[in-house]
Amino acid sequence: MREKIQFDIVIYPEEKDKCKIYSISSMQIPNVVTQGNTIEEAKLRLKEALELYFESAPWERERLKKIDKENQAPMISRIFL
Repeated sequence: MREKIQFDIVIYPEEKDKCKIYSISSMQIPNVVTQGNTIEEAKLRLKEALELYFESAPWERERLKKIDKENQAPMISRIFL
């Protein structure tokens, strides 16, 4: 069994043809983006998309595992201007 990696995700609700959809990506791999009709569907699709991404870029999975182990996860905060 593979070691689990924790991801910070960003979910953007959008209106499309009078229907709400949710775009989703992770902070650690921001170029992998997908959508779903519900938040749960979007999360499931993101998991699938990340698995496919790691199949073609296995070194990224190793890089993220190292970051998790060394407790150097990205910090997420907010500022106002």
